[in-house]
Amino acid sequence: MFKKVLILTAILSIFSTCTVQAAVIDSNWIGGGQGEWGNANNWDPAIVPDNGANTFVVTIDAGAGEVEIGLRQRRTISQLDCFGVVELAVWPHDWQNSPVILTVVDVNGLTNYGELEFYSDNRQFEINGDVTNTAGAELVLEGAEINGNFYNAAGAVVEVEIENDTGGDFENAGILIIIHASDLLIDGNAHNTGLVNLYDGELGIDQILDNNSTGLIKGFGLIYANQMLQNKGTICAYGGCLAISSEGTIVNQGTLSNYPVSSLHIKSPANVNNYGNIEVNSGGIAFDCDLVNEQDGVINLVGGNLAAANIIQTADANFAGFGTITANVEIETGGKISLTGPTNIIGDVNIPAGATLEISDGQTLITGHTICDGTIHLIGGTVIFQGGCDCADCNITHEPGADRNHFDINADGIENLEDFASFTENWLWQASWY
Repeated sequence: MFKKVLILTAILSIFSTCTVQAAVIDSNWIGGGQGEWGNANNWDPAIVPDNGANTFVVTIDAGAGEVEIGLRQRRTISQLDCFGVVELAVWPHDWQNSPVILTVVDVNGLTNYGELEFYSDNRQFEINGDVTNTAGAELVLEGAEINGNFYNAAGAVVEVEIENDTGGDFENAGILIIIHASDLLIDGNAHNTGLVNLYDGELGIDQILDNNSTGLIKGFGLIYANQMLQNKGTICAYGGCLAISSEGTIVNQGTLSNYPVSSLHIKSPANVNNYGNIEVNSGGIAFDCDLVNEQDGVINLVGGNLAAANIIQTADANFAGFGTITANVEIETGGKISLTGPTNIIGDVNIPAGATLEISDGQTLITGHTICDGTIHLIGGTVIFQGGCDCADCNITHEPGADRNHFDINADGIENLEDFASFTENWLWQASWY
């Protein structure tokens, strides 16, 4: 009987020990405006949060002040919630060549409700776990590596300074700002439904960048999407040159544009297919590949320079405006390009049977060679085939435009006998390419 009591007591003791080992401790920062994570006196209860015999759910609340917490070694906790102005920083530590790692193992990970900054001037700060920046919160990444998924909620702001990495997917529904000489490198996918502002910064995605219909990417710098860039929203070069590159495919179903005097440069090993809108203002948009304007795609040339290796205008696509086209241009059967005002095409032009080049109220200069078996429709417009034209089977038609008449030879806005006199004076004129 005595032995049974001892055995039962031992079993109860073991269960009691297991219960202690499995305790979840709610840990709160009480260390004032500045202190070290590893000092037990900075926490309530007075135990350094670091999972082991116990697990810790940590709350850091700066209240109306500011808190700077220094980490000198690796720590593991279950969950971290931050309120107010908080800085988590790497302080000098023994392992100068190894990172300080804060691991947050719970599915809720690290959640910011205030103004939080991850700071490390030597890229020695890693956070293992998912990070959420809630509505109204601000988060500054300054030399941090986040090995987990990142969610920036609508109404939240993330500012990127120097070099930062995320190991999972990045979801931006708020505002993402990447400042001068800084970068954010994302190992997973990036999905943007909010605003991305680049100020001479770099956004690199190892997999797919999906800019959703409500997403706006704006500024100057570099965007790299290794596998694919799919744009359903708006990408706009603003303030300088915005370069976009992918080793995979780039598909536009939204809007690609440049603010006046800024430029957008797009590099892809494959064709860029436009199912959305391309608006080319002064400055320009350049594709380091072929540009295919697909059915229902729209290209508006608004005084800028549209450049590509080749531009293919398919049937039922829209292409209109004036400016400069630096590319070989092919209008497929059933396709049409409408140009107005002064326009230069620097390249060859192919207009097969059933295709139309329309020129209204202005002059178009084609520096390359033109092959036309279709129609060139001049509506108060003129065309100069500087590179020559195989036009024997071309249907070239003329009619007055709203502001310009091909037969208004002296260009006084009226067609009368004075135009006939000018015509007589220039009789027997012949083009250089004839």
